[in-house]
Amino acid sequence: MNPLPLQLEDHGSLPPGRGLALEMQALRRLERAAAQGPDSRASGHRRASGAAGGGVGPAAPPERLLVWESARPAVMLPRLGDSASWAHVAACAARGIPLLRRESGGGAVVVGPGCLNFALALSLDGRPGLADVTCSYAWLLGRTAGVLAVEGIAVRVSDLALRERKFAGHAQRRVRGALLHHGVLLYDFDLDLVDALLPEPTRRPAWRGDRTHREFLTNVPLARAEIVRRLQRLPAALVR
Repeated sequence: MNPLPLQLEDHGSLPPGRGLALEMQALRRLERAAAQGPDSRASGHRRASGAAGGGVGPAAPPERLLVWESARPAVMLPRLGDSASWAHVAACAARGIPLLRRESGGGAVVVGPGCLNFALALSLDGRPGLADVTCSYAWLLGRTAGVLAVEGIAVRVSDLALRERKFAGHAQRRVRGALLHHGVLLYDFDLDLVDALLPEPTRRPAWRGDRTHREFLTNVPLARAEIVRRLQRLPAALVR
């Protein structure tokens, strides 16, 4: 089965819980389609199109590329682990900043205005080359870096870096037949919030060294509209 058509959907500014829910809905639709199997999907579409008098429709829900921005600061925690190990819980409560769980692994991240969230819900049936986790990160981040086309950009494991400082982090959630690859991209974010809300991680990628959050993170020098314009080229890059 070939990968299905994909185009960018910009959902603008959203409550952070709503943004996470949209990402999971896209993943679960692909998971349900994979569980049904191609024969079941094709049969169902033949019955539906026969009743309507039309031709056979597509065999599965489309893959999706979503972008959105949290309307307020929030801390997103990975799906496992104690909240207190990932965030300064008391500091978050004092500022009225919610703690939310996402369905992927990785570490905690702070989101809010100036931080663009993006997510790819992809079919593993249609893209068997993404079954290997390490290869999938390298391939997807390489193409994302290519369309962003910022001087000095580099792929660093599951991150994108600009002159050796991180501006985008990524995580994945895998289910039967489908992959959610999502990330946060800093472009005009208050980096001091990260220091205030997150402890320094106990496990660090080698390329980070002993740098603090503030020493390690940076904003990419692009406006939101320009980032979205460049990400609109990503679907074409993913079929090469």
